[in-house]
Amino acid sequence: MELFSAFLKSCQQHHHWQPTDRLLLAVSGGVDSMVLVDLIQQLPDPVRPWFGVVHVNHKLRQASEQEELFLRDYCLEKSIPFFQRDWEVAKHPKVGVEAAARTFRYAFFQEMMEIHRATHLVTAHHADDQMETILMRLVRGGQLEGMTGIQHVRSFGPGLLVRPLLDYAKSDLYEYSQAHGVTYFEDETNTSLSYTRNRYRQTVIPLLKKENEQVLAHFKEFSNDLADVLSLANQVVREKSEQLVVKKEPDFLELEIAPFFSFDAETQRQVLNYLLLDLYNNHPMESLRQQVNELISLMTGSKPNGQLDLPDGWKAKRNYHRLRFEKAVLSSVTPALLEQNLFPGQWVALEKGDRIGLFEAATFEQPVLPEDYYIWLDPAEVKLPLTIRHRKPGDRMTLKGMNTGSKKVKSILIDQKVPIEKRNKAYVITDSTNEIIWLVEYKESRLSIERETDKIQYILIYQKEKRTY
Repeated sequence: MELFSAFLKSCQQHHHWQPTDRLLLAVSGGVDSMVLVDLIQQLPDPVRPWFGVVHVNHKLRQASEQEELFLRDYCLEKSIPFFQRDWEVAKHPKVGVEAAARTFRYAFFQEMMEIHRATHLVTAHHADDQMETILMRLVRGGQLEGMTGIQHVRSFGPGLLVRPLLDYAKSDLYEYSQAHGVTYFEDETNTSLSYTRNRYRQTVIPLLKKENEQVLAHFKEFSNDLADVLSLANQVVREKSEQLVVKKEPDFLELEIAPFFSFDAETQRQVLNYLLLDLYNNHPMESLRQQVNELISLMTGSKPNGQLDLPDGWKAKRNYHRLRFEKAVLSSVTPALLEQNLFPGQWVALEKGDRIGLFEAATFEQPVLPEDYYIWLDPAEVKLPLTIRHRKPGDRMTLKGMNTGSKKVKSILIDQKVPIEKRNKAYVITDSTNEIIWLVEYKESRLSIERETDKIQYILIYQKEKRTY
């Protein structure tokens, strides 16, 4: 079946979006994304929603300037909304450029989705990308769920990230571009063996395709079959896990040990794996298999009491017939944080490796990651220095969107169902007049404004210790 016909059928069958939705297409200028733009344009009105193009000039190649200009003119000619941002050279890290570029790119995409009320971010990942991803994850190791590769649809920002070309080979996209006169640019760095993915793309993948011309289809089938099997298995594992749970609260889990040993060894391992992933909020943990084995040893040991330290502040405690998971928290009466002043261009170190910084937005060089918390401020509206402290009894703040009136910080935390242990650890940031600017992680004040790139603004940012670059 010709690519467009297959694409149209897929859009209609899988309901990637509705005509009333709003799409942003991530376009680099390469053959993949340019074919995606063309396919979307060809969709009939009942299937094609509003869409715009988002593009990042990473400033890593001279050709990127020409590509940006072409895309700008192309979108203007086709009356397609075009949203673009530069990744300034001064902000490029010395190491980890590829990961930092991706972080910058997707942060921009999310921002554009929020600003333009987009429901979907659409990318041009294809079957070759899927095969490369599965191979790299198999070699690197990790959780079984990761071996399914790239998902067709997942949540992202305020909506969904959709990859409608994932079933098609890159050769299909080249063939379509030639048949329909789609202009595109070849990124010369795609041939550089300095990048991990390129080494798979240039050396490993061609060998596998030579061994079997149907290898792309087989990887697609493997991904789908593994996802199906995991979905069925996880239902059983979830049911078995629920049989053990005596009590579950934020930062606390208690299990009954006896039913655990009625399971076969395979189920025991998968149940513990499931429970640990739930404790860690599905964050990947390299030592998960080791922790599962250590927990089994703790429960089967001759001592009726024992303890095991786990990552991220968790502890597993055996007490006769029960196993408890507890996360280290501050006591209900938390000593006040020694108040610390904060000036522009400065980081202040906090407990457990966290930090808060204040910077002019134009000079802030680090990529903002999805797990970071931040707000924008007008320098003319805040009185320096800022002060970082824990909340105090009687604290009140005027919330964003309100010019008058205030609300108790305690009430805000209760309304958001924040556990008492976390309420007592909450940070507030005030200016020199003692007005609360930010209840960090939870609420912004009236002084928090929207980002405007053509104005001088501060970024006030909170980074947790688990951040990776």
